[in-house]
Amino acid sequence: MSCTMGLNIFSGKQWDVSSIPDLSGRVAIVTGGNTGLGYITVRELARKGARVYMLSRTESRALTAIEKIKGELGPDLQPEILYINFDLLSLKSAKKAAEEFIQREGRLDVLVNNAGIMATPYELSPDGIEIQACNGTGHFALTVTLLPLLKETAAMPDSHVRIVNVTSNGYLAAHTTTPDFSSLEGLNQKTWSTWVRYGLSKLTNILFTNELQKRLAESGTTNIYCLSIHPGVVATELARGPQQSWPILAPMWVIISMLLMTPDQGALTQLYAATSPEVEEKDLKAALLFPVAQLKGKTSIAEDKDGKLGGDFWALCEALMRQKA
Repeated sequence: MSCTMGLNIFSGKQWDVSSIPDLSGRVAIVTGGNTGLGYITVRELARKGARVYMLSRTESRALTAIEKIKGELGPDLQPEILYINFDLLSLKSAKKAAEEFIQREGRLDVLVNNAGIMATPYELSPDGIEIQACNGTGHFALTVTLLPLLKETAAMPDSHVRIVNVTSNGYLAAHTTTPDFSSLEGLNQKTWSTWVRYGLSKLTNILFTNELQKRLAESGTTNIYCLSIHPGVVATELARGPQQSWPILAPMWVIISMLLMTPDQGALTQLYAATSPEVEEKDLKAALLFPVAQLKGKTSIAEDKDGKLGGDFWALCEALMRQKA
């Protein structure tokens, strides 16, 4: 669990899933929902009545996870959980997933950009993007394509639209270099360590949140809340990346994982960001939250007050989408 904690933004006992309000009639998307934090997020949103779309790459794993969740929730709830194919490493797949969702639904209340990879060996995606950088570019393509529907939903009565981007305190690793998102080369630096590349991808999640919130305000949409969250250090399948980069870690993973947060614990902050009325009451626009549901100050690079880094990243993603999607 992260030792860097912020100011508690709620009073009383620690926030937990029992505080999630009724979500009947709302529609949600969770990327990477077949395992780990995404799995818990799908389950708890569905438990409270939302119709939830699980977006992930492998259909068989997703369908197995959906059946497992239904079994955990029991026959009385009859949760609505559906699958759409989504490959984080492909801009075309991200755009197609969004377009399929729009064809199937007339609203979108909650988007949780949860999927990700961490500390993998250097590799380029089919689009020519360093695969960890796809933590940012893939979710950009999905979110921007969904944006018209998100805005339409925000204009409906009693709407509570949230866009939650899962980042990491690992974004601090990006501070060991000078981030440059003005070109693809800025994302594809092979000479940097895998942790710096991961940190850059997690920094882009925060910068995207900032820039998206700003652009929404400029367009006149003031009731969509965009948040970045660090879930904590959690025992999930993200550990596959470090084990690939450092195989010596693999035999020790069982012991290491016992010292980390569980997915149930790690999912709390993104569930809070996605559902809690306090987000609107506290006006937590473009906020960064650390576990559990605590407001955390951003570094100056992540704050990006002049908007240059966020603007450069947005422009680069738009250019990549024109070329690849």
